[in-house]
Amino acid sequence: MLQPAFFFPAMDGFDRHEIDVNGIRTVVYGIGQGRPIVFLHGAGTFPGFEFARRLAANRRVLIPYHPGFGESADDDGATTIDDYVLHYATLFEQLGLCDIDLAGFSLGGWIAAEYAARFDGKIRRLVLVAPAGLVVAEHPVPDLSVVAPQDLPGYLTHDPAVAVSYFPKVPDPAFDQALGREMMGLGRLLAQDPQGNPKLERWLPRISAPTLLLWGSADRMRPAGAADAWLKLISNSSAEFFPETGHLLFEERPEAADSLLAFFNADIISRDQKGQTMVSMPAGVTKSTESYEGIVWSILGQTYTLKQHSDASMAWHAVLPPGTFVPPHIHPIQDEFIYLLEGELDLLLDGEKVSAKPGDTIRLPMGQSHGIFNNSADATVKCVFWVAPTGKLRGLFERIHNVGDPAEVVRIAAEHDVDFLPPPGA
Repeated sequence: MLQPAFFFPAMDGFDRHEIDVNGIRTVVYGIGQGRPIVFLHGAGTFPGFEFARRLAANRRVLIPYHPGFGESADDDGATTIDDYVLHYATLFEQLGLCDIDLAGFSLGGWIAAEYAARFDGKIRRLVLVAPAGLVVAEHPVPDLSVVAPQDLPGYLTHDPAVAVSYFPKVPDPAFDQALGREMMGLGRLLAQDPQGNPKLERWLPRISAPTLLLWGSADRMRPAGAADAWLKLISNSSAEFFPETGHLLFEERPEAADSLLAFFNADIISRDQKGQTMVSMPAGVTKSTESYEGIVWSILGQTYTLKQHSDASMAWHAVLPPGTFVPPHIHPIQDEFIYLLEGELDLLLDGEKVSAKPGDTIRLPMGQSHGIFNNSADATVKCVFWVAPTGKLRGLFERIHNVGDPAEVVRIAAEHDVDFLPPPGA
């Protein structure tokens, strides 16, 4: 059975991708630019992901739907938490993600914790938001089968009115169908033990990545008292509690997203001389066969593989097939450079025609027009581009990835400090 056509949250401003993971169509939404944060959602997706817009201030946020939830297809074979962990292990590999900033809420926190325990070396930092999964006898989770429907909002939020605002005001069969499907998925995972995974406490000490727990102090769905057990089992962990706040932490306390962002940014954000925050470049090696942060863009027939990114500069490997080009344009606030690896480029630099061959470095100053052309009939050009500072260029590439209309590319570029020039005689 496929998921209902209806889905809960409004995703305006997010980009949407469908990825085949071992035959399961998995939908991943993204927003923002910068080093990725992967967020694994809870058992009910109806509150949406508005909080992700706050995280996208200086980070790229990736939100995949679990199999059987939201817009992703069902996976009848996914009956245990291990199935979901392996699903995400494969998805992360397909996305080229490593050294991951991983966050998860409730069910997503359970999946994130189990993933981190198995693949600790792939996690840079971990945030668990009111996580499920750990069985804490002193703080059991409620049996929702005996909770009356009118009482459910009080289990979701400290102020029931907040939870009520996310439910339809009139009967909505599509909403009921979609939510029922997700609850069935949760039920399969909890069939053997409604409290979680009794073995998880044996595995949590394997997590060495810095870990932050975020919790509403008045959470009745996942009692905040359970946080002590998580803190004892994960050595490098800390917690932040939000008073008079229930389970839907981000919906009841939107500022909780700022705490998550600050934790992930703690060691990669610096300040420029004017005191403005800047995304710094982490040390490391981007292998020749890899992309930085798993990012590859397809732009008007050319392939751009991100190799480095910070606010100060950005670099990408480019493949320009025969006959492709970048029309004349101006970067008002950036210097651009190209190091040619293979093939030959013809260039129009401030109105002057020049050419470049392998080993040449091409300098493209800010404020001067330049066009880049592979005029060969059969030779592919491979080169490395970089710009300084990055400005809005990464955001541009995110927006025009897979956009086939050149006129639309030109329109979007104007919003990202790249000015394409009209063709001669226009």
